[in-house]
Amino acid sequence: MFKPLSFMGAILFGGLAIAPLPKSLSLPPSPIPVSTPINKVDRPLLFERAAIAPPPKSLPLPPTLPISTSTPINKVDRPLHLSVTVEDPSFLRIRVGDTIKPGDILADNVKERSRLNLQKQSISLQISRLKDKVIIAPLPPRKILPIKPLPPANYSEELAAISQAKLRIEHAKSILISRSPWLKQFDDSTYKQLQSKVDQQVQLLASMKDLKMEPEVSQHEEAVLKQMQQEAKKAEAEFNQNKGKQLQELQQLHVNVELAESELQQKQAALDAARARRKLQEFESSRDAIRIVQQEEQIALEHSRQIALYNQQQRDKDYQLAELDVRKHQVEDKLADLPIVRSPKAGYIKRIKPWVGRDGKYTTTLIIAGLAVNLSGSSSGSGSQVTSPPQVTQKGVKVSPSPSASATSSK
Repeated sequence: MFKPLSFMGAILFGGLAIAPLPKSLSLPPSPIPVSTPINKVDRPLLFERAAIAPPPKSLPLPPTLPISTSTPINKVDRPLHLSVTVEDPSFLRIRVGDTIKPGDILADNVKERSRLNLQKQSISLQISRLKDKVIIAPLPPRKILPIKPLPPANYSEELAAISQAKLRIEHAKSILISRSPWLKQFDDSTYKQLQSKVDQQVQLLASMKDLKMEPEVSQHEEAVLKQMQQEAKKAEAEFNQNKGKQLQELQQLHVNVELAESELQQKQAALDAARARRKLQEFESSRDAIRIVQQEEQIALEHSRQIALYNQQQRDKDYQLAELDVRKHQVEDKLADLPIVRSPKAGYIKRIKPWVGRDGKYTTTLIIAGLAVNLSGSSSGSGSQVTSPPQVTQKGVKVSPSPSASATSSK
């Protein structure tokens, strides 16, 4: 039913080189059909079914021959059992049948890593904004213009006016003194002489009436009396007029003296007013000087406060930058401390064992099978081919042999 197998070249089985047998040496029948290719894909069952009988001890084994370059050979790495321990089974990032490369992530806390990366980006943005924040330094305090000093006090005009007023008083008094004796003497001699003649003429008429003189003489004497009376009245009027003028002049001299004294008082009051104005100006000047000093002190205090505020803002900025830098380093340390499992080799996930929980940790074992590499060579220089991973179903691994992964056989 089955014919013995004869190999054209040596075939590797788990690293063991088997030399080709002579044609005269026959092997027991094999349960594997000749047409069935032999692939080594981490399923040792295929090789267990092929019962290869050892050669008789009486016959010597031929020497080991080199592998023929014309015979295709499937080289498959041994499966890798990788134990993975995580805090949550959801950290596993692969499934059965996934093809992986060296360095691919097998397990990682993606949510925590994403949260820490977002926190790091937020801190970096805060640092950038804080560095871009410009703190304006306070301007130097403005200078207040000093008050012009007051000119020296000068009362020469007022003093000159007072001197002139004093001179006018002395002049008025001297005129009053010199004119008073004459103005107080009234010359009534002319009036008295005329009045005496009138009195004599009246007596003469009276005596003539007693003597009963002629009427013509009496009339003549009466006419003379009337003329004399008129002259006496005229002299009296002139006397009274001259007397009034003298009294008026004397009174005017007294008035002039009083006016000169009043003018002196006015000039003295003007001098006092000038001195009072000077004192007021000096007071206002001193008050303005004090106010300027107070303003300068306030400006200096405000500038010092602004400088202190500016320095405090600078310190706060540096402190915030240092604090954010520390927080960023803490986040980076947390990111660095996050466990991440990477694939040490290329292949595919053959199996994921059930999770085993202990002390809040979950452990599983990943079986990573290598991809079958077809090392087919010939004298023409053909290269190697890598077989695709087996198709994976929910129940397990289903092997789909491919031509490049099968070993050739001959009758």
